[in-house]
Parts: sequence; structure tokens; C-alpha cells
Amino acid sequence: MVSLKSHYGLKAIVALADAYGKGHIQAKQIAAKQDIPVRYLELLLSQLRRARMVNAIRGKNGGYVLSKKPDKITVWDVVTVFEGKIIFAQTESPMGNKKTPGAYINVWKEAEKKMVDYLKSIKISKLVEAVKSGRKTYVM
Repeated sequence: MVSLKSHYGLKAIVALADAYGKGHIQAKQIAAKQDIPVRYLELLLSQLRRARMVNAIRGKNGGYVLSKKPDKITVWDVVTVFEGKIIFAQTESPMGNKKTPGAYINVWKEAEKKMVDYLKSIKISKLVEAVKSGRKTYVM
């Protein structure tokens, strides 16, 4: 459901959040630490910059920094940069079938709401803590 772009983008944001307040990080450092191909990472960082989630420092010794505090960014914020708004259900059947009961659509709408609410509840600062502590899953 969530693309590799979002997964790698989230790893990049976590690396930047871990270094928040300590200065900028070069893309090659993030790539090495997070095991992301550097060329691909640079494309993702460019998208994050256009979304105003990161700032780029130009030059030979340039790099990237978060544009907001890690506790002001959620996993949802990062995912929507790469995926847009995730939609599980349309209000009508895509085939135009008027016999499809609303109960089916409501199942997918409720799943969508729960996923969005969950991703919005995870602050990047908390995810950094979870990654550092070695926890395999995030618990609300």
C-alpha cells in the first residue's frame, strides 16, 4: 500500500530528525546510514524540500536539515509527500454498479480513517526514539 518512496523518505526524515539541532547532514551520509541508494535519496530529498519539510544547504559542504522540529512532523506528513491522499474507497462503485450496498464502502472508508488517524498520531520524534531503542513496532 505504501510505496518504497514513502519508506525511504521516512527513513531519511528519521535520520534528519536524529541529527536535529546538530547541523546539516549530506545526502551520502544519510544514504549510507539508512541503506538507500544516494541518487534515489537525492530525488526524495528534492521532493521533501519542495514540500518544505527539509531545507537544503548548497555548496561542497552542504547538506540537509529538517525545516520543523521533529515533534511537529508526523508519519502522515511524510507519506502524503510521496503518496498524496490515500483513498481506499470511492463514494460510488468504480464500475457504476448501483446495487453495491453502502456497507461495503463504509468498511473501506472506516479503514482509511483509522489508517490516517494512526499515521497522524506518530510523531517523528517518537519514531526516532523507537528506532534508537530497537523496538520493532510503534505502539501508541
